[in-house]
Amino acid sequence: MPQDSWNYYQAKNGLVNNSVSDLKFDSQGNLWVGTEFGVSKFSNGVWTGYNTPQGLIYHQINSLAIDVNEKIWFATPYGVSSLENGIWQSFTTENGLNYNYAFDVALDSAGNPWIGLGKGVSHFNGTNWISYEKNLGNGLVHNIVRTVVIDRDGAKWFGTEFGISKFNNNAWLTYLAEIPSADFIVSMYVDSKNRLWVGSLAGVSVFEGESITDYSYPDGLVYDRVDAIAEDQTGMMWFGTQYGASSFDGNVWKSYTTENGLPDNWITGITVDGDTNIWFGTKSKGIAELIRVVK
Repeated sequence: MPQDSWNYYQAKNGLVNNSVSDLKFDSQGNLWVGTEFGVSKFSNGVWTGYNTPQGLIYHQINSLAIDVNEKIWFATPYGVSSLENGIWQSFTTENGLNYNYAFDVALDSAGNPWIGLGKGVSHFNGTNWISYEKNLGNGLVHNIVRTVVIDRDGAKWFGTEFGISKFNNNAWLTYLAEIPSADFIVSMYVDSKNRLWVGSLAGVSVFEGESITDYSYPDGLVYDRVDAIAEDQTGMMWFGTQYGASSFDGNVWKSYTTENGLPDNWITGITVDGDTNIWFGTKSKGIAELIRVVK
């Protein structure tokens, strides 16, 4: 019977750097990879690298986002850059950002970015930058915003180091956990059912309507800090931690570590290709592609 198998991609194969922070596919099937030292594009088996000489504002990529028109946004510690049709643009506090350290970027239905910063959130509405900061007349719960997602209803969710803020129709809601480690949010993901998955230092929680369900190591998660979340075409959820990755189909957990295929246990990003293969970005060993036999 066919078995799952692995492919590996590292600097020796053409990846710009082995410390991967984020990776996503565009609509053409090209893989874009943000690393500690630049950006790589993987297209038809060929790697292309981008760095500050090409127009990137800074070499360290914290996250990236791609809109339907293939415009790509990169969040860095020194501002954000965008790439569209070969043209680079960069934004800092000098031209609109509230703060230069950008953790994450999410794109709304118009393709406009919402940037999670070390000091609040900045949003580009197509013309101007609008910023949101705690204690400046809005309901943002905390100023260090590590992760941003936008759900299928257009609500914006901001994961901070002290809880979650939801912004929808100019109204704010705050969600706080019972234990401090669960309030330190490091990843979020909206799945195909419009459920919000939240990765924290205490595991992963799923928001479904008014209910919240928590999962952690005793339930089957390989480790409690969840740095990356993705969903494949079968509805399987995937979670990346510092000690491996876990999959969850709603009933059964399965874990992947260096003992069964991963090159590095610290998983920093997860994405899925059109063939249901799972791509893991790692902290120090590049990318691992899990070629799955889907039953």
